[in-house]
Amino acid sequence: MFDHDRDFPRAYTVPGIPHKAASTLGVKWALEQAEALGSAVSLYAPGKQNLQHVAQDHPAAHALIQRGVRVTTWRDFGPGSGVVVALWPDEKHLLEADESGSTRALVAVTWSPRQTLEWAQAKGAEPLGGPRPDISPTRPLDPVVAEAVDGLGILVGQHKTADQRYRAAMAKGLTILCDAGYALDPSALHTHAIGHGWRASNAEKLREVATRINEGRVIQGMKSAPLSDDVLAHWRERAARGSSADEE
Repeated sequence: MFDHDRDFPRAYTVPGIPHKAASTLGVKWALEQAEALGSAVSLYAPGKQNLQHVAQDHPAAHALIQRGVRVTTWRDFGPGSGVVVALWPDEKHLLEADESGSTRALVAVTWSPRQTLEWAQAKGAEPLGGPRPDISPTRPLDPVVAEAVDGLGILVGQHKTADQRYRAAMAKGLTILCDAGYALDPSALHTHAIGHGWRASNAEKLREVATRINEGRVIQGMKSAPLSDDVLAHWRERAARGSSADEE
């Protein structure tokens, strides 16, 4: 378990419900968590301009602002603290809030499903406002690919930002898989990575590298990457052991 990969309450508003209802549900959930955790609530919004019409369009969020809760935006340093209500987040800032050591609970008030659902799936977030939508990857990861991602995560170091050397290691590992006939679904790789301890920035690099490989583009530095050429056999062995354990 890495410091940034903590287990705390997470929720998101189900896409498709009215925006006013979504923000009300998000604030209600946050207040319940704040009481249970003995923590304060904070709001995290894209910018001050996004809060101009909350009094009319999002009265629950406006009530929090009137009470003097902390409000931070994407331009501020850090995403707030305590129980964080992320208003209409994009994926990048939602993951930053999730990784912040000062976050004790996190709810995303969904605007764009594409920006929220991958995080929700990876982190097992609670759906608010309706049944959990089908957010499974279109193509689940092959067990060997899953082992590869976990192994690359340990190599890269989930606790720090991957440099060019470790980006090349990602590329070498994914190229080995691709050459062996394994499918590389960039979104599924990213979802698995952020659900298994990868830092958001490194998981994004993994998705970017997979996309480049699928496009046939060359990644520099793979020959000197810190990854053995026979690593595929190791990943296959680990995947086989995992399958055997599941069958017992």
